[in-house]
Amino acid sequence: MDRAPSRIGQRWRWLVALLLVAAVAPPLAPALTRAETGSGVETLTGTVAVSNPMLLRVLSEPFVNLTDLTAFVKRDLRMPLPSPIQITANLQGDLHSGASFRMDLPIRPEGGTNDLAHGAAGPGVQVYALDFQNNASGDPFLDPIEMRGWPTALSSLKVAVGTNEVTGGDVIVWAADGNEQFPTGFGPDGLLFTADDPVGPIPQGWTVVDLDQQPFAQIRTDTVAVPMIEGEAGLKDLSNLTYTQAFDRLLEELRTRYPFTKAKGLDWDAIAAKIRPEVVAAEQAHDQNAYNVALMHLAIAMHDGHAAVDPPANYVVDHFGGGVGIALGQNDDGAIVVRCVQADSAAAKAGIAPGSILTEWNGMPAADAAKRVDQLFSESTDAGLQRQRLRLLPRMPVGASAAVSWRPPGADADKRATLTAALDPYGLDKPCGLDLADPAQAPITAKLLPGKIGYIEIDTFADDMTMLTHAWEWSLGELDRLGATALIVDVRSNGGGVARLATYMAGSFYDRTFTLDRRVFVDAAGNDVVSGIDQVEPAPVQWSKPVAVLIGSDCASACELFAAAMAHDPSHLIVGQSATAGVEGGVFPWLMPGHIQFRAPLVGFQDADGGVFLEGKGVAPTVRAPKTTASLILPPADDIVLQAAEQALQPLIAGNPPLAGKGNQNAGAKTRKERSKGKGAGANATPVATPAA
Repeated sequence: MDRAPSRIGQRWRWLVALLLVAAVAPPLAPALTRAETGSGVETLTGTVAVSNPMLLRVLSEPFVNLTDLTAFVKRDLRMPLPSPIQITANLQGDLHSGASFRMDLPIRPEGGTNDLAHGAAGPGVQVYALDFQNNASGDPFLDPIEMRGWPTALSSLKVAVGTNEVTGGDVIVWAADGNEQFPTGFGPDGLLFTADDPVGPIPQGWTVVDLDQQPFAQIRTDTVAVPMIEGEAGLKDLSNLTYTQAFDRLLEELRTRYPFTKAKGLDWDAIAAKIRPEVVAAEQAHDQNAYNVALMHLAIAMHDGHAAVDPPANYVVDHFGGGVGIALGQNDDGAIVVRCVQADSAAAKAGIAPGSILTEWNGMPAADAAKRVDQLFSESTDAGLQRQRLRLLPRMPVGASAAVSWRPPGADADKRATLTAALDPYGLDKPCGLDLADPAQAPITAKLLPGKIGYIEIDTFADDMTMLTHAWEWSLGELDRLGATALIVDVRSNGGGVARLATYMAGSFYDRTFTLDRRVFVDAAGNDVVSGIDQVEPAPVQWSKPVAVLIGSDCASACELFAAAMAHDPSHLIVGQSATAGVEGGVFPWLMPGHIQFRAPLVGFQDADGGVFLEGKGVAPTVRAPKTTASLILPPADDIVLQAAEQALQPLIAGNPPLAGKGNQNAGAKTRKERSKGKGAGANATPVATPAA
């Protein structure tokens, strides 16, 4: 009986085969040493510290990249990295306190070659910066969707705000031989890598060039510690100043750089005259809560939903800590509707029922009474302001009373009662004590609805970027595999986050690149400077069947970028009862005295004509679901917006049936690796969102 060869025998056969190959193969050329190639610097070290809490929230796979600066040499903001070969280093430690890295440089890199001596030397040199990056999609390396242009923050470069010009820091240069030249200064125009730069010799191999010294210093030690500069990505720390000093610094920066001053008609002198006395009084009284309230008033005066500071807890309790047990909304007819009634509340004891119409509040029409409510938060639109006021109207100090008139459902006459506010243990986020959101729900969930319509809910773009992109791609692929005939994407409760995630996911519905908006900074002269553009590019996983997007007033910021990108194709249905929040801008944080964090946009978004993009306007539905009294009642008996989307999709489904038996080959969903290698569906999927039948 034959016996299978033992594992030991198999190993010996492999060894013999390898020896035979080695015997007949030509001898390998000896590897060049670093000394023989004149490599210069061999290792880069450093520390990355991230102070911005908004960034720390979304980072999950961070690394340090040796990023080619050819795009900066060409001043091409949209240029992808010239080589797919990337040199990276992992990080050890905590990013908040500082994570360290060590990067060993290759003997011969494969980046772009740039003639920076204007024909006075050889073909040119390769120029790099150390750049803090985070994997957002696909493999651990940066693809064109993840990285274009050059680093502007959290890198070895100092970069000017708005123009993105390099003004200092360190660059890492590689020269193939000793015949190349490199700039020794910025030249008369003050710009790097332009025709007037003075140049001088640079040795063969790797050199770290310190741009902060004049002339530029060339560092050639074996190991170089390279400082990493947060730049505009960092938390602006004013906490060591007095109340008035910090307020004045903040106001001056907003006065100079806030991108919507003209569009909103803001008068910064009038704002300062109104609020600065509050700051002075708070400083004199050593009253941190009063200072916090003054900053809250500053945010409100900007009429921008991104301008924000958390109000002090005791202020909220003192002014809005009590409730009469109802939450309010407004239907299409303008009526103020009681959306829910809390059990055992003053409203419940008075006989108020959900669906009642609130007619009067303290002797005046309910809508007029709402206009007198003090704000807690800034708003970009009148609609947003009205929603906030209706949210706050039935809330008051504990023990305060209101004379209320309402019309019960189906009744012809009003009823009246005086309601006294009791302490509301649930706060503002749970109307009538209802928890309308599941805190344990994953940020992206998917299921197959009746009628084989796929449904994906995206609750946020402000979470682990890698998880979100993988969950999105997995969900698209699974719904296609399950035979979904169309797709509904629900972003009604998405408050925004990372713009790149929004445009990346929108790219799953496009096979051609288009420009969505332009990002602008305001320079010291008050002029808009284009600092970049947001483009929607075809994403690795594609969906070509009918699609509807569910929007609402809670869809804000990056969520609105997603909605606007989807609305670029008129065949995409945008379904909702109202427009999105109209809150759009690039937000930066300031740390004020007392560890109070103030947030406001310093980046504006413009359309192709230079007009304001989305801020104060939002994205309007193309399929509008009515806002009826019944649809406002909580918890909802029926999802009228979802039903409107399902109904509107039916003609598209009938006119575009899926290709039977094609599975992922019908462009419903393909991964990048499937396209390039022909692998089967799901070969590299990450099952983070399980679809429900």
